[in-house]
Amino acid sequence: MTVKSASVRVRLKPEERRTQLINIGLRLLTTRPIHDMSIDEVAAEAGISRGLLFHYFPTKRDYYVAVVEAGGRRLLTHAKAPEEGTPTERVRGIVDGFVSFVQRRKGNYVAVVRAAAGGDERVLEVFENNRGTLTDRVLEAAGVLDPTPLHRLAVRGWLAMAEEMAISATGEVIAEDDLVDLLVSSLEQVVEQFAVGRH
Repeated sequence: MTVKSASVRVRLKPEERRTQLINIGLRLLTTRPIHDMSIDEVAAEAGISRGLLFHYFPTKRDYYVAVVEAGGRRLLTHAKAPEEGTPTERVRGIVDGFVSFVQRRKGNYVAVVRAAAGGDERVLEVFENNRGTLTDRVLEAAGVLDPTPLHRLAVRGWLAMAEEMAISATGEVIAEDDLVDLLVSSLEQVVEQFAVGRH
C-alpha cells in the first residue's frame, strides 16, 4: 500500500483552484506581510506548479490583490444591517457583525489592514472601497439618507476607532456585547453632533 505524496496534483475546477489558492494566501497572511509571501510556497501547498498559479493570477500583485479582496468580502458579509428595525437596531447589527468578525479573526484582519498600509495602490484601493462600503452601510442604517462630506468623515473616523477597539479589546477589559453597545452609542453621538454641520 502506497501513501499518496503531498505533492501529487489534485484536479480542481478553475474556480475551486482560485478559491483554494486565495484561502492559502489568507492563512499565510497571518504570519507575514503580504509582500513577503512566497508564491512558491503557496503553489507547493496547493500541490501545483508556480507556472500554473500564474495561470489563475497573471502576476504576483494580482494574487496579492485577490487575497486582500477576499478578506474584505468576508468582513462585509458579516457586517450587515438587518432589513428591519430601528436605526439603533440596524446599526447594532453592523457593529455586532464587525466586532465579532474582527475579534475571531484578529490575525487575518490585522494582516489585511497592514497590507493596505504597505502602500501598494491596488491593495489600498481595495481597502478604501471596503471602508467606503462600510461607511455607506452605517450611514444608511443610522437613517442619514443625505449625508454631507462631514458626515462621511465623521463615520470614517468612528470606523477607525471601532476597528482599533475591536482589535485591541480583551474580555478582561470589556465584554464583546458591552463593546458593541459602547460603539453604537458613540456612533449615535457622532451622527447627532455632526448633523449641525449640514450645509
